[in-house]
Parts: sequence; structure tokens; C-alpha cells
Amino acid sequence: MARPLNALPSFDELKAMAAERPEELESLRKRMTDEILRDAPEDRRRRLEGIVFKINAERRRCKNPLQACIRISQMMMDSVVELREAVNTLGSQPGRQPLHAEAPRTADVVPFRRQAGS
Repeated sequence: MARPLNALPSFDELKAMAAERPEELESLRKRMTDEILRDAPEDRRRRLEGIVFKINAERRRCKNPLQACIRISQMMMDSVVELREAVNTLGSQPGRQPLHAEAPRTADVVPFRRQAGS
């Protein structure tokens, strides 16, 4: 079962761990990552393990945590751009229906009758 959101230490505690006990923060990160991978559906686990591998490789290549954060953020943005391009390509293929085809709008129009004295 996935870790409940309240099991994560507070921001202030995480900040203190980063400053004073980085090995403890790293242990927490590894433990939570392992839990997510363990609880992931089998059909998605391999892909998630690949993503974790790429993230860890980027972290090792970086000189400091800020550089790692920036590079991992760029990886996420690249993924979003790739997804957007795939969706746009899918929607523009001939013979394909739009993902959210709108049904024609119809309605019964009920006239208001004017009351005497108005």
C-alpha cells in the first residue's frame, strides 16, 4: 500500500534533514522510492524503474543538489513537451476522431408568455 501523505515529514523537518542529516534524507528518499516501485502495478514497474535509473544517473553527474534539481526539472519538462506533441500528432492524423468530440447541442426553447400589466 502506498505511503499516506501525512507520513512524509513536514517541510521544516525535511529542510533540517537536508542541512544537518543529509544521509537520513537520502535514506528516506530511497525508502520512499522503493515503496512506490514495490506498490506499482507490474505492467508499469519496469518503466518506473527506468525513470528512477535515469534520475539517479543525473543526480550522480551533478556537482550539487541545485544542479540536480534543475536537470531533473528539465527532464520532466521534456517529457511534458513530448507528451503534448504526441497528443497533437494523434489529433491531426487523417481519419482520427478528436479525443473529445463534442456532440451537437440541442435544446427545447420554451417561450415566456408576457403577463398582463408587465
